[in-house]
Amino acid sequence: MVSWSEFAAERPDLAEAGARLFRQFSVALLATSGEDGGPRMAPVCPILAGQHLYLIVAGHTPKFRQLQRDPRYALHAFLGANDEEFQVRGTAELVTSEAERSTVHQAATFSFKVEDPVFRLQVGSSLWCHWERVGQPDTKAVRQRWLAKRL
Repeated sequence: MVSWSEFAAERPDLAEAGARLFRQFSVALLATSGEDGGPRMAPVCPILAGQHLYLIVAGHTPKFRQLQRDPRYALHAFLGANDEEFQVRGTAELVTSEAERSTVHQAATFSFKVEDPVFRLQVGSSLWCHWERVGQPDTKAVRQRWLAKRL
C-alpha cells in the first residue's frame, strides 16, 4: 500500500483523473464489508490533503465500525462524461495526530464535527475507465489499471 502522493508519482495520469472526479462531485461511494462478510456501500466525501486521501466518518455510523473492524475499502467516484469512472482500493488507517486531523479539517469542503474520526486511505490499486466514440458502432472502453508494487 502507498500514499496518494506515491500513487500519483507512479501514475500521474490516473491520480489526476481520480482527483478531478472526486472534486467534481465531492461525493463518492465507499465499499466496505459488514460483520457477516457481506458488501456494504455508503456515500462519502473524499478529501485530498497534503500527501494523502482521507475520509471524515461520523463515529456513530456503520461505515466507521466496518473500517475499524476490517480496514479494507474500495472507493468509487461518481461517473463523469462518457461514463468515465475511477476507483481505488486499499486499507484505511485511523488518524490520531491532531496536526494531521487539523490539515484534513482545513481541506474539507463540507460540514462535520471536529471529533468525527478521520481515516487516511492507503492505495493498493486503481482502475480508470472511459468510453471512446460513444454512440458509434466502434465504441470501445479504454481501461487503465495500476497495482502497488509488493515488497
